[in-house]
Amino acid sequence: MLRLCQAIPTTGSPRRLFASCRANRAGRGGATARTGLAPGASVLDVGCGRGLLARQLRAAGFAVRGVDASPAMIGLARDYEPDARFDVVSLPTGLRPGDKGALPESDAVVSTGHVLNYLHTRAQIAQALSELARAVRPGGLLAIDLMTEAFCDRRDLGQIHAKVREDWVIVTRFSRPEPYRFDREITVFRREGEGTWRRSDEYHRNVTFDTDEALRVLRDNGLDGHLRASFGAEELPGGLAVLVAARTEGSRQ
Repeated sequence: MLRLCQAIPTTGSPRRLFASCRANRAGRGGATARTGLAPGASVLDVGCGRGLLARQLRAAGFAVRGVDASPAMIGLARDYEPDARFDVVSLPTGLRPGDKGALPESDAVVSTGHVLNYLHTRAQIAQALSELARAVRPGGLLAIDLMTEAFCDRRDLGQIHAKVREDWVIVTRFSRPEPYRFDREITVFRREGEGTWRRSDEYHRNVTFDTDEALRVLRDNGLDGHLRASFGAEELPGGLAVLVAARTEGSRQ
């Protein structure tokens, strides 16, 4: 699965993230007295990439399972954090909880780097989000980020953007080939020696998704969700939204 970045909450630990999610929920009338996930709680990292967030979660005392559509990324993750479990999974799976190959039920489900926006259609995003929601156990939490249409509302859409440093150059071109699409062509040049540069090219194809629709999907699957500006204290770029949600104790979709 192509990913623009691995958006790790650098200001604050994963444990504090889960605690703040529960505190926000409690302020909205939640019926749980707990302030965070217990040590050893299971966390599902969706779109885990090479395992950077999984390592932070393991260090915070959680039992981590990561899934990603890229076998190469899963191989890197297994080497980087051998104490977590990693599997190749493509979303949406089309499976229900408990089916072989379905997302495992977990105490928390997290996804960073607007992973769901790399799916091909809005219908696939909605289905995948439903599967993430159904994987949350009673009393559990979900925290994800999404790219919305507001991220694409920019006056410089037709311009070429370049950032130049002594040892690297990055050139980015944006396009909107159809409604709800936002594509980025990224070319990176890295200095490898005297007079030698290495070029690499990436193409990021994203499908935007509305937060109102995302909250409806979560609600239809038994989760009470709301929007946040960020995972921690570090705000995301405008148009990237964080959704956190909780399943009440005893409820099951």
